[in-house]
Amino acid sequence: MGDPDFLRNIASKILTPTTLDLKRLDDVRRLLAAAESKYKFSSYGGDPKRLIEYFQSPDFTELVLLLGVDLSKKLLQEVIASYADKDIQAAAKKAIDEIDGYKDLEDSDTLLMYKKF
Repeated sequence: MGDPDFLRNIASKILTPTTLDLKRLDDVRRLLAAAESKYKFSSYGGDPKRLIEYFQSPDFTELVLLLGVDLSKKLLQEVIASYADKDIQAAAKKAIDEIDGYKDLEDSDTLLMYKKF
């Protein structure tokens, strides 16, 4: 069996009306459709390894900002569980680490000092 399709087999399991309000869900679906077209990571006529490029892009950062930390990490964890390709798994793990790093920075005094001035 081939690789799962990111939008149809992974994102659609995580991003549902029960996990997001309908407005944000529509926005997320629009962003993901644009990303699939731009990065061509679909399993149907594209290359799933292009997810690596997507996870490192400002487009993915925009998705994370819309989804929030917890749902973004859940999506990336599903990627890790669903793809056998070690490079895709490593890119997803790196994205999780980066999200955790931003969360740690948000909680630090460094950001508080920055906000004061």
